[in-house]
Amino acid sequence: VNSLGDAYTVFLPPPENKQTKEDLNGSFEGVGIQLGYKEERLAVVAPLAGMPAELAGIKAGDLILRIIDESKKVDKDTTGMSLPEAVSLIRGPRGSVVKLTFSREGKEKPFEVPLKRETIVVKSVELAFLEKEGTTVAHLQLTRFGDRTETEWQEAVTKINEKCNTSKDKCAGVILDLRNNPGGYLTGSVYIASELGFR
Repeated sequence: VNSLGDAYTVFLPPPENKQTKEDLNGSFEGVGIQLGYKEERLAVVAPLAGMPAELAGIKAGDLILRIIDESKKVDKDTTGMSLPEAVSLIRGPRGSVVKLTFSREGKEKPFEVPLKRETIVVKSVELAFLEKEGTTVAHLQLTRFGDRTETEWQEAVTKINEKCNTSKDKCAGVILDLRNNPGGYLTGSVYIASELGFR
């Protein structure tokens, strides 16, 4: 599959496939970083809210140059590293520490950040109501198309209907936010598209 030249097309051996399924399930042990590529280098797509990476000041767009985990005897440069390998190295038992070396635009030198792993629970649908001058807008953020996307979507839609039917404010609409969504199951994306009237 490397011959395809596509950074997102990789073969997943059983252990890595298990990690991918954990990610789509929304519960795993790690530091709370969505990974991707920027200019063919491993990068932070988005730090997850309230998780170790965000609390340590890691930002979207930061390049990850090196991964060090003394307990796993890992000290590895990320050049040419696949996403599954990076995920495998960064994740680990809750309470253990992984050191990541980052490069950030505007900073002259790379910097190292030790991150203590925690249990990460990620909702695939986040709902917030934005209210201004008597008008309400529902902000629906889809962080992935995972195992619980359909259930969480239905719960969010129920809350929107309840809010708009009982609120004195006028419900002006819904914002569907797909920024930093790394993808997931095709069935989940088809379901959401069908909810919006696309076939």
